[in-house]
Amino acid sequence: MESSSSIVIQYFNCRSMGTRFDFLTYGVDEGFFSSAKTFILNELERIEQKFSRYNEQSEIFRINQLAATEPVSTDSETIALLSICKEYYIKTNKLFDITVGKLTNIADQAKEDHDSPSTPEDVNFEFVNSLGADKIILDVKASTVRFLNPMLAIDLGGIGKGYALEKIRHYCKENRIMNALISFGDSSITTLGKHPHGDYWPIGMQHAFTSGIPIQTFKLNDSCMSTSGNTPNNRLKFGANGHIINPLTGEFQKDSKTITIVTNSPVDAEVLSTSLFIAGDIDKAEILSRFNPTESIEISYNQINEHKIINLNHEFAIIAK
Repeated sequence: MESSSSIVIQYFNCRSMGTRFDFLTYGVDEGFFSSAKTFILNELERIEQKFSRYNEQSEIFRINQLAATEPVSTDSETIALLSICKEYYIKTNKLFDITVGKLTNIADQAKEDHDSPSTPEDVNFEFVNSLGADKIILDVKASTVRFLNPMLAIDLGGIGKGYALEKIRHYCKENRIMNALISFGDSSITTLGKHPHGDYWPIGMQHAFTSGIPIQTFKLNDSCMSTSGNTPNNRLKFGANGHIINPLTGEFQKDSKTITIVTNSPVDAEVLSTSLFIAGDIDKAEILSRFNPTESIEISYNQINEHKIINLNHEFAIIAK
């Protein structure tokens, strides 16, 4: 039996979906690891090319261009993913909404102009109220998509990394890769099995404004984690208002905090971390009761960057009625 010190770590990284992707495993045959790497890189490219609203050759770009005027034929994978998104829309009290593509475009343009909308007065409420995943009409039998109004544009940015992680996790399990750490930018993480030198993968949350030891550590074993929030790095990347928009109001969510979710599904984790960042107390309680994540942690910061850790599972341990 090999000692732990002789374990060979196998690792690669790449750029995907606007961030760094990392894959780490051990104890895998070298030839198969090379095949797995090729599959994963191809799958990441396939998913991004197919579902990015920015890619003019993508299925989502084509649907966004045509679906307001006619039913658009598409494939079963796209129908299935959009169906899941519509379910999340309902289960998150409409806080996860993939129809905000044009609202995101406005935000992107405003960021470039250094004039991002941030208050209700800046938002066209007639436009915002015309959005909603319930206005995407799917015909599963005919495999078509249509929009009920021309204001809709699908943006899968809030679920794409989780979807890719689920596909990669499924591949690993089918091919007996039993232990792995799979990560998008350290904010969307899926683990299989355990760390080569322990019983779990320890994932530390750093203070957003100071360096040092982690202020919260998550012990992941065959589980998934996603973090959403406003940190200095995010504001540097997306602008002073951050990047999270409330789809019900069109407002940027500027709170200085992060939400971290640990659950069994990378898709659930990604959807929940953003939805709970936006949610008020009543919505938080209802959403948590529907999903029952393993952990849900909020870390908030005051004006002098002192932090407070809230266990949302404990804070909202009620049955929504």
